[in-house]
Amino acid sequence: MLLPVIFTLLIFPGMFMALIPMMPAIPYMFLMVGIFGYADRFERLTVGNMWVFAGILIASILVDYFAGIIGAKYGGASSKAMMFGFLGLIVGFLLIPPFGGFVGLFVGILIAEFIMKGDSAKAIKAATGSLIGSVSGILINTLLAIVFFGLFISFVFFI
Repeated sequence: MLLPVIFTLLIFPGMFMALIPMMPAIPYMFLMVGIFGYADRFERLTVGNMWVFAGILIASILVDYFAGIIGAKYGGASSKAMMFGFLGLIVGFLLIPPFGGFVGLFVGILIAEFIMKGDSAKAIKAATGSLIGSVSGILINTLLAIVFFGLFISFVFFI
């Protein structure tokens, strides 16, 4: 009974890691679940349970990838501006981790849109859309991490 408690404590921080941009919270949680399953010889977790966790992992990756893009498109950003935003995200994250990515994304799209269109209102709208999309993605991933954790507790202790 000690092994499930230890891994519950190891998986728990994943819910908070999901709140931090660029932090691989759900991949970390999935890795911990896989190690637990192996260490427990898959007595408490079944292959079906692992597929459920894999589905959550895939959903999380898709949310990470598409949330900012959808927000930027909704805000009216061009493809080139999104490329500048992505570059800004990386530079911002490297200079001011972990939240500098938000600033870099916003500034990259803002500058690119302003240079290409010359309209500050449209540039701000596009940059804000990308920011809203990214924040929404973080919130969705946090919910996925909470569901992941709850399912782990349910599968290991109650089913």
